[in-house]
Amino acid sequence: MSTSALTPSITSSLGIYAVPKLTEMNWVKFKTKTMMSLRARGLAHHLDGTVKTPPYLPQECDKDNRLVTLIADKSRNAMETEIEENCVLLDAFAQKEALAIQQLYATIPSSVFIQVQSKDTVAQIWDTICEIYKAKSDLDQADLCSRLQSMKCGEKDDIRTHLTTMMTLREELAGMGAHVIDRDFTAMVIGSLPTSLCGIICTMTAAIRATG
Repeated sequence: MSTSALTPSITSSLGIYAVPKLTEMNWVKFKTKTMMSLRARGLAHHLDGTVKTPPYLPQECDKDNRLVTLIADKSRNAMETEIEENCVLLDAFAQKEALAIQQLYATIPSSVFIQVQSKDTVAQIWDTICEIYKAKSDLDQADLCSRLQSMKCGEKDDIRTHLTTMMTLREELAGMGAHVIDRDFTAMVIGSLPTSLCGIICTMTAAIRATG
């Protein structure tokens, strides 16, 4: 079969397993999509470390000082088919590890890659990424929450730009898993408006409640 004939299916598969590039602001989305993508590819147990490397068949020197491969309990020499089966298991495990590592490496920034490249397994790499971004996420959430709560629109500021900025901060917090509920966000918006608008907004809100 030609390479061109394979291209559509490869492209389609990449679309199914697509994961966004990890940034400071999308940790929760990245984590969720990475876990779902690797689960769909049959690699979830590599990510959580529950699947272990298959054991190598033991090797020893025989009485003639030749290196021979034995079966697991060392009761006899392994047959050629048994050695091949063991190699197939080892290769399959290594291939799945490599696929999962390749996906992680392709979606993390260089600063994180430097911190995980010396890890031996997918599980170790993933645990390190989680530790890095859990700490980052907590700090970033606190900073964004503080910015959102302290925002003020001056009398001469563009109200549309101000509200767009507030909505953007809210979306960024949601991307980190810190959702600002409608009631709290509404209170923040009203509290951020210029004095000249607050009276109008409060009057309109009261009227809506009275008729609602």
